[in-house]
Amino acid sequence: MRSVLPLLLILAACGSATADHAAAANAEGTPTVAEAPGVRVETAIVQPTSAELDISLPGEVQGSRDALLGAAQGGFVEAVLVDNGDVVQKGQALARVNTRLYVAQRDQARARMQQAADQVARFEALGDLGAKAQIESARLDLAVAKAGVDLADVQVARSIITAPFSGRVAQVGIEVGEITNPGSPVARLVLLDPVSVSVSISDKDIGALRPGMEVQVTADASGRPVQGTLTRIDPAADIRTRTFLGEIEVPNPDGRLLPGMIASVAIRQPVAQDTIVVPQDWLVTRIDGVGVFLVGAEGRAEWRAIVPGVVVRDQVVVESGLTEGDQVVTNGQRGLTDGDPLIIARTGRCCTHGRVTF
Repeated sequence: MRSVLPLLLILAACGSATADHAAAANAEGTPTVAEAPGVRVETAIVQPTSAELDISLPGEVQGSRDALLGAAQGGFVEAVLVDNGDVVQKGQALARVNTRLYVAQRDQARARMQQAADQVARFEALGDLGAKAQIESARLDLAVAKAGVDLADVQVARSIITAPFSGRVAQVGIEVGEITNPGSPVARLVLLDPVSVSVSISDKDIGALRPGMEVQVTADASGRPVQGTLTRIDPAADIRTRTFLGEIEVPNPDGRLLPGMIASVAIRQPVAQDTIVVPQDWLVTRIDGVGVFLVGAEGRAEWRAIVPGVVVRDQVVVESGLTEGDQVVTNGQRGLTDGDPLIIARTGRCCTHGRVTF
């Protein structure tokens, strides 16, 4: 116990001396750690401007309707009534496959139906003298015969391949005398006025496009741009390419645009006028929303939530949250928090064609 007490006294004396020394050092003006001078940033003063959609996409020309017609039942090719390039009307016969056989079977079915109808008439003419069971059996035979005629009519109709719409024959795949399998291609029919141009749209452009937009389509074969209309955009992206398929309808009265041609599609039109439009990479996403950092009072960072609107490639239209004259941090904003002191390297004006002018 006696050995511990002197040790405690020594430690207390040392602590007191250290505290006195620190107090004396502060009294003599020893420097302390200073606050960081600020975060180096670039800024831009926003002002109303316009946003214009300007997209160029490659596309492929297709028939607005394109059907590969086949022989539903197969069989012997009796006649081919068209050739490549022929213009046909809806309902026009293109070929006959096993038609004579099915016509003969239909004639047989009609004869059986007539025979069954005559039998029913004879039993009904007997009145009470005819057995009820015989009459019911005859009527059943007549119903079966009628069904046989209906089946034969269907077979005859399907043996004659007809055009489902008016168009041009693009390919004939059979010859007279051949034996075709059920479903074998007989002819390809396309509608060339109007034509359809398919394009693949990236996810950064999809938000600015809407069905009904006017576009310009140019193909090497025509050499001059023609007006088209964006008619459809798939609601889901292709899982392989991560792009959205769009279709453009283009008038083709002279038939110069043909399926398989490569076309260039240009979409140019204003999206917003006299509004605040900023580059998309200025935006900062936080838990409480999307916004930007402004240069606030005393040159400190100030968070401002915004409501973003239409995205035009790498720009976004600001629906609300920014007004003319606001000074937005454009570079260095990712690591900022409210109240951080700022060192402004340079300030420009936003924006000209999506770029800051310094």
